[in-house]
Amino acid sequence: MTPQVVLEPLCAAHARALYPLLADPELWRFTDSEAPSSCEVLAARYTRLESHRSPDGSQIWLNYAIAGEEDGIVGFVQATIENGRAEIAYVVGARFQHRGYATSAVRKLLAELRDYYAVVTFIASVDERNSASLRLLTHLGFIAVDASGTSVLRLERAASDA
Repeated sequence: MTPQVVLEPLCAAHARALYPLLADPELWRFTDSEAPSSCEVLAARYTRLESHRSPDGSQIWLNYAIAGEEDGIVGFVQATIENGRAEIAYVVGARFQHRGYATSAVRKLLAELRDYYAVVTFIASVDERNSASLRLLTHLGFIAVDASGTSVLRLERAASDA
């Protein structure tokens, strides 16, 4: 059974709940990002993201805290929109993984991107060793389109495949 989630627009106040989850270096094993160094650094990052736009205005930035019905804040989901395409990413804290939170949050994000932002293509980049993320994206209709000779797979899905 997939849990119900609420996507809360991410703001600096979410840093307090997210920092303990995101400080786990194991979460970042398959990414080119690192765990935040402090709650203050994370809050400053979230403050910058509250603009919802890249500095040059060419991209829309959507960032949401994932709130589980019973567990509170469990992670985040994000999208960068440009020219009808949205690159998505998500992180769920280790103790909340394998419970359906990421699936629910990504599904909700995709619907919003399609319905309110006219996105026609969804994109995700995933390390091929991250089997859980690959299963999630495949389950949601993404297909691998490029590996670029690296361990990172690029997956896409048309918005019309909803």
